[in-house]
Amino acid sequence: MVTSIEESPLFFEKPPIPPLAFQKTFSLREWETKRSEGIAPAYCSKLDETETKRLEFLKGAELMGFLNNPGELKPQQLLIADVLNSDQDAFAIQMPRRASKTTTIFLMMLGRCASRPNYQVTFSAQSGVASSRRFREWANLLDRITPPPFDDPFNRPRSKSRMATLFGDDQVFHEDRGFRILRGAANQRIEFANGSSFLVLKPEAEAYRGEAADVSWIDEAQEIDPLQGEDLLAAILPLQDTKPGASLIISGTAGEARTGIFWNYLERARNEDKTIGIVDFAAPENTHWETIEDEDEAMALLQTCHPGIGTLTTIEKMIKNYRSMAKPQWAREYLSIWPETFGTTAIKPESWQHATLKTKKTKPSKMAFGLAIKPGGSAASIVASWRDQYGTAYVEVVDHRQGTAWLPKRMQELTQKYRGSTIAYDDIGEGKATANECAPLQPRVKLKMQTYRETGAGCIQILRDLDRGTIKHFDQISLNEAVMRAGKRDIRGDAGQWLWTTLTPGDDITALDAATRALRNWDQYYAKGAKSEPAGVVIAES
Repeated sequence: MVTSIEESPLFFEKPPIPPLAFQKTFSLREWETKRSEGIAPAYCSKLDETETKRLEFLKGAELMGFLNNPGELKPQQLLIADVLNSDQDAFAIQMPRRASKTTTIFLMMLGRCASRPNYQVTFSAQSGVASSRRFREWANLLDRITPPPFDDPFNRPRSKSRMATLFGDDQVFHEDRGFRILRGAANQRIEFANGSSFLVLKPEAEAYRGEAADVSWIDEAQEIDPLQGEDLLAAILPLQDTKPGASLIISGTAGEARTGIFWNYLERARNEDKTIGIVDFAAPENTHWETIEDEDEAMALLQTCHPGIGTLTTIEKMIKNYRSMAKPQWAREYLSIWPETFGTTAIKPESWQHATLKTKKTKPSKMAFGLAIKPGGSAASIVASWRDQYGTAYVEVVDHRQGTAWLPKRMQELTQKYRGSTIAYDDIGEGKATANECAPLQPRVKLKMQTYRETGAGCIQILRDLDRGTIKHFDQISLNEAVMRAGKRDIRGDAGQWLWTTLTPGDDITALDAATRALRNWDQYYAKGAKSEPAGVVIAES
């Protein structure tokens, strides 16, 4: 039985310059004991406890200096190694910040490359810059732990001097450590004497063309745009067909939206997709926000789901971060809580379909309007809303066009035609600019600035009216499409507040945003029991 790293035939011979302060103290006999010392993840797939595979991880740990001192390897690292060693098509690895997720996977990949001939690994992070930065950190540590012995061009054996002259220093293999590091801007990789390689790529589909790999690893995948992620997978997965046993590793922390490739794989693994392995350290999905808002309760919860507490960081540091960060961000990064309002269509299609009117409705003489402009100003919508005597709400798209140049004139027409009506707008960015453009117009444009909290109340009201069957629309294409493309997003730093958001970046949901502002405008100032005239109407000065 192989019991320790030095007994493994898979390892290179001891180099003439050993790793700094290297002590061969970790034995395979300690593996299960050490692994069991950590907290349990929320989700964990099957483990592969094959000793030869574990030795590959320890080889990577040795090369990176993680066997220098007793206790250097953490329980969660051994757990991840056992999961990654299982036979799966893909893996979803989620861990909070400061828990050694990325380092652990790199040790595994490094050890495999060093131990398996012709083994190919590709790596990318959320951006090309991030990928390169991470690679430099690893490369510098490798050089520090196992220094290349031929750094000095004047102190190089003759047998290698000609190769170095012809091909450059990077082309000389340092046999004593078994690998070379290439740091070119367009060629960042670790190449091994056994033919294996660890290649760094940009997270772009084109970068992967022709790069078949045994393992394709995408880190910080929660930051990758959903469309970009789908293109990336479309390039990676076919290449794995040429590599028997090839796998995909997608790792990260909780993101701002329940969408994208990381969330998709994580959710599938949580739902027991047997083709996807998983290690998921996360707080329970049903965690109450009140728990997160209470510092003592939040810290108690943190210690049940963050494997880095007591091993890589301290509760004191976590308290400091807790006090300095917005709570939604802190919950994502340290509790692995994805905003529960993200990722799915906010409005149920069947509810929206049930609210459809096939015939036109006579408009009242006074209505409330809402304005919404797509970020960047590429499109805008104006929607009218009112309630009848029975309390049923109606929303109708008045205008939906490209650009914003048409808005001031159209808004003037509406507030003049429907006397006493106002147009609710968001006094930020594009909305504020449009309000300023309306200021010189005569007759005056009647506007009502609406805060994000007021708009958020309108979002909730629309969902309630849909549940109660007390809202109707006129089957207009622009509004229908906006509803089908809208999810929810939490307002960072403001617990319980949320607004509509696009499920796919770049979508146009201005019709729904405008409808929400319009209905809120009516309910605030025109509905029975409200003031007869809108309070705080901004009337442009002449």
